[in-house]
Amino acid sequence: MFKDTIKKIITFQSKGLLGFVSFIESIFFPIPTDVLLIPMCFARPHEWKILAFITTITSVLGGIFGFYLGSLLFSEIYPYIISMGYEDEFDSAKSLFITHGAIILLISSFTPLPYKIFTLVAGFLSIDIFLFIIISLIGRGLRFYLVAFITKEYGVTILNYINRYFLYIAFIIIAIYLLSNLNN
Repeated sequence: MFKDTIKKIITFQSKGLLGFVSFIESIFFPIPTDVLLIPMCFARPHEWKILAFITTITSVLGGIFGFYLGSLLFSEIYPYIISMGYEDEFDSAKSLFITHGAIILLISSFTPLPYKIFTLVAGFLSIDIFLFIIISLIGRGLRFYLVAFITKEYGVTILNYINRYFLYIAFIIIAIYLLSNLNN
């Protein structure tokens, strides 16, 4: 009885820590959530879906917080943009982000690119918050459920292999996307 209670407390605390790290990683924390998610899924493969869900939801909530931080910074910085004569350039950059923002947000939420930077920029550029949330849920969900599932099925070895080449694959996909849109 006492052992079961202790186990439940530890499990609850570790899930809370996973959620907390996932939340702050979407705003400022430099260490990816995967560092905590992988060993937890490896230790408790039967809970991989719950762990991926906790990670996804808290990461998106952290992203929303980062989004609003970016929008707060916007009101402080935008007057300087206008006074320095960069309003047209800013509007052009915003237009590009809006045009390609969905794919940029999806890529940043799924790949090892720093999602936290894109959350702040999306808020700064006043990207549609509902689009931001939906894309973040899809991208972060795909990433964390995939990591959790692969850890459950194949262990840590396959993840080391994937992580070694994932950034290269993401770079190639981004390059192909950008090259294909240069002609448009």
